[in-house]
Amino acid sequence: MSPRLCAVIVTYGQRYTLLNQVIQRLDDARVTSIVVVFNGNHAPEHISLRSTVVPVLLPINLGSAGGYLAGIEAALLLDATHFLLLDDDNLPEPTCVDRLFQAHAKLGGGSLLALQAFRPSQPWQRVVVREGVLPVGRPNSYGWFHFANERHLLRRQLGAGEAGCDVDRVPENACPRIDVAAYGGLFLRREALQLSERPDPRYFCYYDDFDFTDRLVHRGMTIHLCADAVIDDIETSWHAPNERVHPTFSPHTEEERIYLDLRNAFIFYRSRITNRPLYWLNAVGFWLGIAYLALFRSTHIGTTKRRLTLIRRAVRFGSRGEFAPSDD
Repeated sequence: MSPRLCAVIVTYGQRYTLLNQVIQRLDDARVTSIVVVFNGNHAPEHISLRSTVVPVLLPINLGSAGGYLAGIEAALLLDATHFLLLDDDNLPEPTCVDRLFQAHAKLGGGSLLALQAFRPSQPWQRVVVREGVLPVGRPNSYGWFHFANERHLLRRQLGAGEAGCDVDRVPENACPRIDVAAYGGLFLRREALQLSERPDPRYFCYYDDFDFTDRLVHRGMTIHLCADAVIDDIETSWHAPNERVHPTFSPHTEEERIYLDLRNAFIFYRSRITNRPLYWLNAVGFWLGIAYLALFRSTHIGTTKRRLTLIRRAVRFGSRGEFAPSDD
C-alpha cells in the first residue's frame, strides 16, 4: 500500500498570504490531504481552499497547543498513513517531503520513528546540525539557561551573531537523534499519534511542542532531525533577530510572548530536575544573564523595569508548575 500523507497546518491572525504559499507548495508535493486549523480567524474570501483541504474552525485562538490538538484529532479521521505538522509560515522546500520519506525508509521505516525537518531559522536546530548537540531539553535547565549550552549559544546571546550553517551540503550530522521536536516540520506515522498523547492546551503556546514530543518519546517514539529535508520559515521568529536590543527587553516584543515562553520553560523543565546543585548553579547563571541583558542589551528604562517584573512573575509561577496568566 502506498503511503498517504496528511499535512496539518495551524494558522491564526491575518496570515492568509503565508498560509496560501504553504498550501500551494504542498499541492506540488506528495500530499493527499491538508487539514487547516483556523484559530479564530476563518475568512474564506482570503484563502485558496482546494478539494484536498479540510478546514477545522475554532471560534477563538486556542494557541498552538489547542490548534494542533484539534488538527491532530481531525487528521486521524482521514485515511492517511503519515502526517506532517506545519506552522502557517513553514514553507517546505520542493524536495522536502520526498527527502523525509527517503530518510524515514533509510532509518528503518518503523511505526514509531519520527523525523524533524530542518528549519535553518531555528538556533537550536542549527546547533544540532552543525555540532551534533541538542541544546534544548537538557535536564536541570533553569528556565532558558543551562551552562552546558553557553559554548554553543553565547555569541548570539551577547548580540554578536553566531556561526552560520551551510544547508547546501549534507552536514556531518545529517540525521542525528533528538529527544524533543517542534511542531513545525514534525513528520510521523499514524501509529505514533495513536499512542493517545496530545498537546496540553494549558501551555497555550511555547514549549507545548517539546512537552508533547517528550511524552511521545517516553511512550517509545524516536525522533531524528533530517538535515537535508529543509523548511524555510517565511516569517522571522521574535526570538531570531540579531540586534543590539535583546528581544526580551525590546519594546517591539509582546509581553505576553515573553511571559508564556519563560513560564512554560520552567513548567516543562520541572520534571527534568535530577541534580539540585547543578539546577541552582544554572539559576545563578540565568539571573546573571538577565542582569547583563537588562544593563547592556536594553534601551528604555521603563520597558526594562516592566520586563524584569514580568520575568520574576513568570519564574515564580512556572517554577511552581502553575499555568497562571501574566497579570492578575
